[in-house]
Formats: sequence, structure tokens, C-alpha cells
Amino acid sequence: MPHRYFPRTIPGDPNPPSLLTFLGLHCAIGVAAGIFFAAVVVLVDLGGMRQLLVDSSEPFIPMFVLFVMCALTFGALKMGIAIMSLPLEAPDEDERKDEYYEPPEPPQPRN
Repeated sequence: MPHRYFPRTIPGDPNPPSLLTFLGLHCAIGVAAGIFFAAVVVLVDLGGMRQLLVDSSEPFIPMFVLFVMCALTFGALKMGIAIMSLPLEAPDEDERKDEYYEPPEPPQPRN
């Protein structure tokens, strides 16, 4: 299986981003997707959500909770996907894939 390389995440890259920058970028993308999803749910009136918010005596609190929870969920999901899609390590350049390496013998138990 060929190795997958992602831009700016290859070990040994001269200018790799810090882990916090990497996670912050992906978290921001996820939060934006969560806010967009919550807005679509309210605007489309999915499950009567808009009507529930309109009929509420204080609609800003449930709307705030809906948007924040969607933003947190999508942000955490995007960060998890980003971490799991990182390459484990770069392959060694001097490693030859056509050679067979005999595994070492397991130690024998003493009698």
C-alpha cells in the first residue's frame, strides 16, 4: 500500500505547522460546519425546530445551546478526523522493499 502524504504534515518538512496551529485550523473548520448545520436545521424547520424556537418565551437560550452544541460536536469530530488521518511516519529512503528480511528466532524456553 503506498504511503499517503498530506501537505505540510510530513515529518522532516522544513516548516511544519505546530500541533496547536494544525488542531486550531481543523477545529475552526469543524465549528464553522457545525454553525452552518445548525442554521440549516433552523431555517429549514427540520423537526419543527424553528416553530419550537418561535413559540418559546425566551428563544435565545435554546438557540444558543443548539448552535454551541453543534459547533462543539462538529469541531471535535473534525479534529479527530484530522489527527487520525496524519501519516504515522515517513518511510525510510534506504529501506528496500524488494528484499526479504528473516524475522529473528524467538527465544527458546529453558528446561
